[in-house]
Amino acid sequence: MLLDIAKCVFLIQLVYATNGSVIINSPCPRFFRYVRSNIIETMGQVKIPSPPKNVPLHLKIKLTVAALLPTKYSGQLKLAQSLEESVRAIQENRSLYYLVYFPIRRPIPILTGIWLNNQEYCSAPPALGIIVTSIFLEHILLPPRILLISKNEGNKDNVVPSFEDFLLSNPCRFSLTLPLEKEQSATDLQFPSDNDTTFDTSDGSINTCCQRISNGNNTPVTSKNVKTSTDQWPWMAIILVMRNKLDLQCVGSLITNKHVITAAHCIKMYNVTVPIHTMLVSLGRYHIRDWNEVESVNREVEEYRLHPDFKDDFKNPTADGDLAIIILKNSVNFSPFIRPVCLWSGSNDLEDVIGSTGYAVVWGHEDLINPYLDKPRLIRMTIMSQEDCLRSNSVFVSLTSNRTFCASSKDGNGPCNGDSGSGLLIRKNDGSYFLRGIVSRSIQDEIKMSCDFTQYVVYVDIAKYLDWIRLHIAA
Repeated sequence: MLLDIAKCVFLIQLVYATNGSVIINSPCPRFFRYVRSNIIETMGQVKIPSPPKNVPLHLKIKLTVAALLPTKYSGQLKLAQSLEESVRAIQENRSLYYLVYFPIRRPIPILTGIWLNNQEYCSAPPALGIIVTSIFLEHILLPPRILLISKNEGNKDNVVPSFEDFLLSNPCRFSLTLPLEKEQSATDLQFPSDNDTTFDTSDGSINTCCQRISNGNNTPVTSKNVKTSTDQWPWMAIILVMRNKLDLQCVGSLITNKHVITAAHCIKMYNVTVPIHTMLVSLGRYHIRDWNEVESVNREVEEYRLHPDFKDDFKNPTADGDLAIIILKNSVNFSPFIRPVCLWSGSNDLEDVIGSTGYAVVWGHEDLINPYLDKPRLIRMTIMSQEDCLRSNSVFVSLTSNRTFCASSKDGNGPCNGDSGSGLLIRKNDGSYFLRGIVSRSIQDEIKMSCDFTQYVVYVDIAKYLDWIRLHIAA
């Protein structure tokens, strides 16, 4: 039992204050009370004593009001404190507070139910009247995008103690205020060409497929190339989700002028699917917090497609099938800063790339309060054999399959918070780079409660899914 369940069945009392205003007593004072935000506006405050750690927190409340709502707005349920303060309260076993914004001032809506993770905390009679409107508001705190599995196989529920604020309480669609590039006229879908092997902008010409890194020469990229330039990784896509503000959800890779590939758990996790209208994909970005970058464009999402083998199982996660394709509402024009990455070509046998170095650019950081870097950093990973991966930690038995691979850090770092969906590229003998993996799962350091770079990272093996990918980008 998370808490002793309080079933409050007594009638709500109306007490008149000396100034004539109506104060409503809470039916469940341990978990809910009415508060004044100013002289004329009343709000609700929900209190969850010592909420459970390291699991998604799904709060749901029911209100009833003896009136019809004048608009589609049904109120809002939000954290009372900042996300950082709320995270700290959870980890310190303190109470978690929420604010309830009512859709109308009079009559004041009556609380009739509170549930946390489907467990009832409060039950009370509804409002009385000829017309009674029921209102349901919800709020979810989700763990981070990369699922960090505990080293202890018997404790698979452990995840890094950091939460995202995911708001479900307002059913009304909102308009994004970020500058969107002027809508394009319809153009033919542009696919990466298997024949293009250069990326040379010196004469103004741009090939369709960006296979070589624009680092001034054709030498292999090394860990010293941490200072990535704005046009060095032009296929990088930042996937944002509107909660209380636009937050980094995951990373993806542009594969056509209208398709981005990423991890499926970026879109669906713990049986919660991100609403399409809350998503935004940003391309040509280098400074993640600078919305005025001249080269960048933002695109709303038309739809997404999850691989049919993806299993959204919190207790038994796996990287198998952890793929999603995001379809942009409007296509993008290619430039030196926005180019598609080339999908893997050639043999799909993992044995042929064991020991190879993979390259990725990520924004994730170990800091729980500031989990993202302002600029991307380059990481190098070595692709390992399945045998070495399974022997290193028994947790990998359930995380991996014959359509995944493991990679180890070469620089003492790796993907972390928010880096799910990042692409891993392999350099072939002719100097060209091809997408081979997508970041899916990693293991946590139980002492630091953060990313453990001494453990392998599990990637989805793109080479095993090429037929499915081509089918959906051609549709």
